[in-house]
Amino acid sequence: MAYRIGCDVGGTFTDLCLFEDQTGETFFVKTPTTTGHQATAVVEAARTALQMAGLPAGELAGFAHGTTVATNAILERGGARTALLVTKGFRDLLAIGRQTRPHLYDQYARKPAPLVPRERVFEIAERLDAKGNVIEAINEENVREAVAAMQAEGVETLAIAFLHSYANAAHERRAAQIVRDIAPELRISISSDVLAEPGEYERTSTTVMNAYLMPPLKDYLEKIARTLVGDGVTVAPAIMQSGGGVMPIETASGVKAVHTCLSGPAAGMIGARRFAEAAGYLNVVTIDMGGTSFDVGLIENGEILTRYESEIEGFPLRVPMFDIITLGAGGGSIAHLDAGGLLKVGPESAGARPGPAAYGKGGTRPTVTDANVVLGRLRPGRALGGGIVIDRDRAARAIDEHIATPLGLTVEAAAVGILQVVNAAMVRGMRRITVERGLEPRDFAVMAFGGAGPLHAVDLCAEMDVETVIVPPSPGLLCGIGLLLAPWKHDETATLARLAAEMDNGKIAEAIAALAEKAHAQADLDGIARAVVRLAPVLEMRYRGQGHPLPVAWDGDLDQAIEAFHKAHHRAFGYDRRSEEIEITLLRLSASAPPPSDKLPVPKIITGEDPLITRAPLWFEGAMVEVPVYDRARLAIGTTLTGPMIIEQQDTTLIVGAQTLTVDGNGSLIIRMQK
Repeated sequence: MAYRIGCDVGGTFTDLCLFEDQTGETFFVKTPTTTGHQATAVVEAARTALQMAGLPAGELAGFAHGTTVATNAILERGGARTALLVTKGFRDLLAIGRQTRPHLYDQYARKPAPLVPRERVFEIAERLDAKGNVIEAINEENVREAVAAMQAEGVETLAIAFLHSYANAAHERRAAQIVRDIAPELRISISSDVLAEPGEYERTSTTVMNAYLMPPLKDYLEKIARTLVGDGVTVAPAIMQSGGGVMPIETASGVKAVHTCLSGPAAGMIGARRFAEAAGYLNVVTIDMGGTSFDVGLIENGEILTRYESEIEGFPLRVPMFDIITLGAGGGSIAHLDAGGLLKVGPESAGARPGPAAYGKGGTRPTVTDANVVLGRLRPGRALGGGIVIDRDRAARAIDEHIATPLGLTVEAAAVGILQVVNAAMVRGMRRITVERGLEPRDFAVMAFGGAGPLHAVDLCAEMDVETVIVPPSPGLLCGIGLLLAPWKHDETATLARLAAEMDNGKIAEAIAALAEKAHAQADLDGIARAVVRLAPVLEMRYRGQGHPLPVAWDGDLDQAIEAFHKAHHRAFGYDRRSEEIEITLLRLSASAPPPSDKLPVPKIITGEDPLITRAPLWFEGAMVEVPVYDRARLAIGTTLTGPMIIEQQDTTLIVGAQTLTVDGNGSLIIRMQK
């Protein structure tokens, strides 16, 4: 028997799934995140799950983890004290950035201060041209002088990003070796390892971010590993990447630290895709609403939409990431009145501590959760994970004091207003990933997960004119489940920068083979058999003179790739120019290995018991009405119900209006919206 753990840390709750590959036996744990000490909740959740299963720690076969440490370190400026080596003349690269303005008409908009201040940026005399030819040899004395200054500044990590190093890494590697010889205690991140692509600003920013994140990630991951080893766990944890797939701790805290940003939401996307496929849906909009944020993703033709350019807090980040839109709209988002008396919700969150007022953990400000409690959508007296019991009186007092009384409304009317405001924000996010990209929402089903996703899913889909809503068996723990379903993954990139007319199938095959060898070498280091590694090459192509390329999957024929590019350009921009020359800018190679098991972790269905728990008041169509409350764990496969109703389970609550619901063969709830 092979038991494995998937554990995801969110802003409010830490979710863990213990799963046995052959039998499908599953245990779930949901506990409040220990703010500032995330490792504590992770370890305690693992201990609880092992105790529930009666499983000795030494028999655990796998441990996959999704973490928010990287994202939090950037948001809170809690990373390492970092320095940067750049080519002479480029000291102000991070401060200047690009000329694009994200908020064109906001006169108060300000760029964030760079992660490395100017006084810790050191210029090195050296120069390469765009093809990697040496114009000026590296001045090694400049590097030694910079190391002395860094030591005086108490620098912990160093980023090295020289001009055109993607074409020739020799200068970066020589500088790194000099630094290691003089100051072996410094951790070093070089751009030719982190991002071997043109675009000096994005490459430098990504490399700096990687260096900035290495120490906090290393400390966090090593603490978890040490504690688990102390408990008797013999397997090393694997860490989720933001583009899907897991990697070892050594890789995650080193050259790919920056790949852990958004690792939790990525795991949720993997879980969503698997359950959507099992339900027969290949085109899906995913909505993941937790305690702190609301994440929207897209699955088209069974593939999760991926992007290679993003940003965090205004800092450009160029690594493979699932294309997820994140909003500050979660169950813990705080409702407040602005200076003009306008009702706003979020982005500030009550988090795990003090949490919503209804949790009785010290929170006094009204949240989205409190509004759901007041309207009967979360049943008073119900026990949640971590010893939390819902208190309606506390929720009502918070809404009355901060919203209802100042606006002259009843508590219920104020609660309705809170939900309307937060729902409007979430609908905008859903429109951004569908309508604004030329996609028709009615062509997609919506999969709702996260602890609060099912609470709002039906209302959101009614606004979007979506016909089908899917709620997987354990939506509040889907990110933890997705970690168990994640493959091993590694990405490599090569710069081509050649016209398609100058290339042929053989030259591209040679470039792919070179990257494949690097990917296989990484697989060897990570303990993955080469025979199971699957390679997926992609060409980045553009018309000559354009600024941004489009990805095209490579199937071995250049003519077919060119035709695919023309079609992709027409889909994206409404036209193509077949007479124009085409440039191949990059070759990307994604290497992956299958997950350990094809089984879906699902909770057991309790048979032979009436699923009806009780009847309770629910705000429905402008008034409180008595509706049935069902226990999802007792809903047999094939069950069909019609609302309004409340469906409760360990990790979430589902609110259904006048829709019809069916339990499919894997335990997912399929809701048909009214037309």
